[in-house]
Amino acid sequence: MNWVETVLRKNNLWEDYCYQQTLLLWDKVCGKRIATLTRAQRFSKGTLWIEVPSPSIAQDLSLLSDEYIKRINKLVGKDIVKRIRFVPGRFTRTQPVSKNLGRLLASDRAEAHTLFAQVADPGLRELFERFYLTVRKREEVQLRRGAKRCSCCGVVFSGEGDICPGCRFAGIADSSSAD
Repeated sequence: MNWVETVLRKNNLWEDYCYQQTLLLWDKVCGKRIATLTRAQRFSKGTLWIEVPSPSIAQDLSLLSDEYIKRINKLVGKDIVKRIRFVPGRFTRTQPVSKNLGRLLASDRAEAHTLFAQVADPGLRELFERFYLTVRKREEVQLRRGAKRCSCCGVVFSGEGDICPGCRFAGIADSSSAD
């Protein structure tokens, strides 16, 4: 077991990390061609939900789901994906991100360094800084592609309204508008 896994397990974050990994690994598992037709949507209770542009593509890909499940579970290192659901959705698959689109500013790097300066272990500190910068870069790309920040919690999301689905679900928006 590596030290990252040890830290995540100690803080009860290992399962969440594995679940998120399934979403991040989808494009790698399915390959470039299929990745242009699909988008990993969510992972819940052993089911990986993949959005596709049409019912016919969903049907075709469902024939390959057993192979995709094996590949993802092998990469994650445990059998957490039990089934894959291909669901027709409305989206236009974006083109690959150009190298310049997700460029970070020097201030982002300085902010990351400041945020994690109290972490004593230099390897762990560097890992957290890189993770933070990756998240910032991803947010920047999403914002440039039309996403927005939630007015309640600040998370970047795509969709309708000014409040993210998480805050709507939790009722945060209702309590903040009642003030």
